[in-house]
Amino acid sequence: MKVAAIICEYNPFHNGHKYQIELIKKDFDAVICIMSSSFVQRGDIAIFDKWTRAKAAIKNGADLVLELPIRYSISSAKDFSKGAVEILNATNIVDSLVFGSEIGDIDVLKKTSEILLNETDSISKEIKSLLDKGVSFPVAVQTSFKGQISEDILSSPNNILAVEYLNSLTTTKSKISPITHLRTTGYFDNSEQNDISSATHIRDKIANCEDYSSLVPFDYTNCEQYDINRLTEIFKYKMLNGSEDLFLQIADSEPGIYNRFMKFYESNTFTEIINKSITKRYTRSRLRRIALRYVLDIYGGYTSPSYIRILGANKTGRQLLSKMKEVATLPIVTKVADFKDVSIPEEIRATDIAALCSNKSAKKGRDFLISPIML
Repeated sequence: MKVAAIICEYNPFHNGHKYQIELIKKDFDAVICIMSSSFVQRGDIAIFDKWTRAKAAIKNGADLVLELPIRYSISSAKDFSKGAVEILNATNIVDSLVFGSEIGDIDVLKKTSEILLNETDSISKEIKSLLDKGVSFPVAVQTSFKGQISEDILSSPNNILAVEYLNSLTTTKSKISPITHLRTTGYFDNSEQNDISSATHIRDKIANCEDYSSLVPFDYTNCEQYDINRLTEIFKYKMLNGSEDLFLQIADSEPGIYNRFMKFYESNTFTEIINKSITKRYTRSRLRRIALRYVLDIYGGYTSPSYIRILGANKTGRQLLSKMKEVATLPIVTKVADFKDVSIPEEIRATDIAALCSNKSAKKGRDFLISPIML
């Protein structure tokens, strides 16, 4: 069986995602999706819970949905990509990783990845110098590689992720081959083309109570919705009991961020605190990820995945799962209660804290109570 993988968030799953799976299935027998759990890479809570998003994917062509654990799903593009790729490597059944990009040219992306992975000492010094001057890391990299790498690549979110996927495939010596396709909509695109639009546009419509049903292939009408600003008081409480020393234990943090947050402590919402804290050096996504890691008690840097968790499968997916049980190099989790790995508590805590952001009453301990979606 020829198997393709997609690294995704499905926040929410929409017509464009369905179209991507349909395209992939013209060349592959099965599609595995590794999907962010309760929080997503830009530093936000997923608008619907992970089981709802997994079900939407399975009902619309995905065969097996794996969870991207919280430690990676709210990380920088580098760690987000590496965590996902390492889990896909560990399945030992994936042939290709398929991803969208603004450029749609795998050769250009590969060349970019090669240049970045072979960073010279002079480039490293220039990046450090720019960081010391208060420039953000993405801008420092883009500036330092000017003339070697097109600005369009390092300034477009999906191109950046695509390059990080390639970096991770290379550094992990993966046997998985990369395939890219041209994205039909941009990450922040607010247009609607033939009932296909960006997830950002759909979330905006949901927030404004506008009809978005034509843009999604799944009925979310009665599903719980999540709002990051319901974490505001929890974040403030944590800040009052925190310190800069504690903040410095968070990945991607640095001196000054804790005090920056405290400066705007009296703002009305989590979003307001973050937005007022943004500087040339501190990007919105970086600040949001740091704040969420603090709320979720996720400290320390990158550690390799220690399990593969199943969120959903169809008949073909169950066949893939049977094969994985024979060849996977990490334990496979279908019931959390049966698995005692030290990193599982992070996921349980993240799910419970996410439930506090629901617009409906949500039970504690959902990771124990909800089984993988089997269709």
